[in-house]
Amino acid sequence: MKQFINRVSRLGLALAALTLVGETNLPAQETLDSLIAAAKKEDELVFIAGTSTFGGRKGLADLEAAFNKRFGTKMKISFAAGPDMNARAARHITEIKSGRKVSSDIFLGSQSHQALMHKENALEKVNYAGLFSWVSKEMEIYPGETVLTYTSPNGIVYNKDLIPKDKAPRSYADLVDPKFSSAWAGKIAIPPYVAWLAELSLVWGTEKVKDFTRKLVGISAGRLRYSEEERVVSGEFPIMANFGDALSAMWSWQPKGAPLVAVPGVTPINTDYFQLSVPKNAVHPNLAKLFTAFMASREAQTILQKHESRSSHLVEGTIMQKYLKDNKIAVQEPKLSISYYLKGETDEGLLFKEELAKILKGS
Repeated sequence: MKQFINRVSRLGLALAALTLVGETNLPAQETLDSLIAAAKKEDELVFIAGTSTFGGRKGLADLEAAFNKRFGTKMKISFAAGPDMNARAARHITEIKSGRKVSSDIFLGSQSHQALMHKENALEKVNYAGLFSWVSKEMEIYPGETVLTYTSPNGIVYNKDLIPKDKAPRSYADLVDPKFSSAWAGKIAIPPYVAWLAELSLVWGTEKVKDFTRKLVGISAGRLRYSEEERVVSGEFPIMANFGDALSAMWSWQPKGAPLVAVPGVTPINTDYFQLSVPKNAVHPNLAKLFTAFMASREAQTILQKHESRSSHLVEGTIMQKYLKDNKIAVQEPKLSISYYLKGETDEGLLFKEELAKILKGS
């Protein structure tokens, strides 16, 4: 109990610090008109991200056209594929500390990646909710620094042709329950990552997660990365224990006739919140601020849904907002995982992740 109380206290301090950041140190009053005028003097938006981000070049072309039409700009998106989000965050931090201009005007990352930037004071402070009528304070996952672009609930994915609905798991716990697991024992795929399990410990505690992981490994047939859900669609594996963007995967595959179904693993569902931010020392800071806010607009969300089947649950009318509402599914509050990442890696936390990695490797 004492350990739990100390943990809650540390999380509370981290959240209090984050709240203060959102309430102080914001820039001098800026208006939307003045920002648009400044953005019109900048000719391009440099963006480094994963190859398929926002639908790749086709999606980015649609976003570019919609952005220019809305704001009367002539902006070109200069896009280049880059390393993973952790590496990009580390690169920006190094660039800023050395006094150089950053290599990308905007940065896309989830709670953990934006936490790296936040802790290093590497993000521009912008009063997004005050400047843009379509941005709410709730969308500022890191107040005054980031804006939610799309919501990615985690979950189990399975092939409904191989596992009928009446035998399908309803939660992570069902995956290792002998009453259910006979349908996939020796056939289930596990992601090779520890992050989803580490975050699950925020709900279950470390000992329950370790026990769950051991049982899961004991009935597994192999490992699948989050980009390999096609192997569940094909039937090579009938089920995957966790997929980092389960609902979007289902919405991408089902229109093609694929029998892929996603279900939440826990309630509220563990969720990644992907946000845009503007790193300090951006070459085109005004376009960057405007584009970051634009991606939370209904117009931009429609384009994002078209090309990636992704959207924000906080934007009215999106597929994510409608699905969660219609199915009465609650997502995990961002503050739970944010506080986990803000407090940093403790010796205890690192040891726990090392144990999970060894269990996943079967050692």
